[in-house]
Amino acid sequence: MKKISKLILGICAIIGMTTACSEDVNNWPVDPSYDRLFRTTHFNIVETKPTTITLGFNGVTDATKYVFEFSLGDSLLFNNIVKTEEVKADTLTAYSSGKFVVQNEYRKLFEELNGTSRYSVRMKAVNENTGAESDYYCLYFKTPAEQIFTGAVPGIKDATLNFESDKTATEVRIGQVVKGDTIWLETKSINATIQANGEIYFDGLNPGTTYIAQIMNGEFLRGTYSFTTLGSALGTAITVNPGDDVNALLSENVDSIVTLIFTGGQTYEIGGVTIPEGINRIYFSGSVVNGNKAKLMMKSAALSQKMNALYFQYVEIDDDNQNGFWMMISGSNYFENITFDGCTIRNIPNCLIYVGTSEAVINSITVNNCIVNRCSTSGWGVINIGKGDCKLGSITLTNSTICEIGDQLMDIRPAAEMITIDKCIFCNFEINMPKWIRINKQPSEIYVTNNIFAGNNGGGKLNSGYGDYSSWLDFSGCYLTADLVQNTKKFTNALQIELTTEELFVDPKNGDFHVKDGVTFAGKGKAGDPRWW
Repeated sequence: MKKISKLILGICAIIGMTTACSEDVNNWPVDPSYDRLFRTTHFNIVETKPTTITLGFNGVTDATKYVFEFSLGDSLLFNNIVKTEEVKADTLTAYSSGKFVVQNEYRKLFEELNGTSRYSVRMKAVNENTGAESDYYCLYFKTPAEQIFTGAVPGIKDATLNFESDKTATEVRIGQVVKGDTIWLETKSINATIQANGEIYFDGLNPGTTYIAQIMNGEFLRGTYSFTTLGSALGTAITVNPGDDVNALLSENVDSIVTLIFTGGQTYEIGGVTIPEGINRIYFSGSVVNGNKAKLMMKSAALSQKMNALYFQYVEIDDDNQNGFWMMISGSNYFENITFDGCTIRNIPNCLIYVGTSEAVINSITVNNCIVNRCSTSGWGVINIGKGDCKLGSITLTNSTICEIGDQLMDIRPAAEMITIDKCIFCNFEINMPKWIRINKQPSEIYVTNNIFAGNNGGGKLNSGYGDYSSWLDFSGCYLTADLVQNTKKFTNALQIELTTEELFVDPKNGDFHVKDGVTFAGKGKAGDPRWW
């Protein structure tokens, strides 16, 4: 019994010693260099824009904040930290949630970066209560080019460049590209007035010449824009004064290339113009003065021979409802190319262009950056190619606002090689247009994109076409306002929004198609005439 008692006492003593030791069994000293939070398990670039980046990352256990540091101009060296932001953990909303913090994905937008720039960014997690931090997780990225230019109004020997006035800039320079190299010609500083107005003026340029412009904020590029001055760099330039006989001026010319120069804000009672033989290319070019174009009261344009090209640039063409067909092409007197750029075209009862000859071989018809109002009010279509056996290359209608059109936009009988209608607004309130377009033969290519169809169409239903074109004519990326009622031939894949025309735009009945402040519209900045963006 004594042996057993001693054995029991020994075991108890051992147990007691073991129990006593277990109280400090995990109380190991910690190396301060390892007393930190774990690093995030995921850090990635979600989206990069010229001046912003969206970063995605997973949460870190016990982190109370996340610190992001941006270094400019290096690759993961962090020798030039230009931006530091702290994000409190309790202010974050998970983009996707998991069972644990480390499974939560967060996304954060960072702004006020520079375009066309290289950045390194790193993040760490911090516990502000204990001072513990994680290691950094690093990424490298490059922002794409920024564009704060909004457009240009070219003249014959000058140009006004427009930019977003709320975007700070220090200078604009213009140059020419010669044999692949850019030769910079002039640099102008941006003062407070230029910045507030968002426009800068250059003169001393050459006509018919393409220039490149860059806008800078210090060393950082904020936009690049290319423009071409009006008229031709070749041939004869004739300044037209109000009251001049344009036909007489042209008859006295001996050059095959002619530029007629009109002054903005002036009205020219021109009547009908017949372009004489010997002229192969002609420009009707108008300077814009205080925002006003030259107004040409011009009832018709006729050709005396086959011509290579006609250009109407930044002029207002007004027929005053005097002549049904503004340009009628017949026989062998046809143009190969015609362009309307930056023009206002109005009050033409039937057609702007009517081609009624089988002999015509037309390369291109282009209407760009124009406002067209009250044309084809008596039928036929703004553009009518009435002979199905003539040759037709491309028809391009872009960046324009087309209002109060009667019958149809275009009547195209031959098979065109390409038709492009992009970034336009079509709006009728007064006139009931039965069909938007008539195309007798399927074009080799057709693109109808980023357009807005608006207005109540004079109270009538609107067909997309004369026939069922749904197998080859698609309106994806286009929008119809709620007050525009489709007829049986639908605008295939167009999106009908819930807003009426007057709910969407500022004052559409008086020609203001800016989207109203506070209105949510998926096509804003993408669809419709860019002049209203």
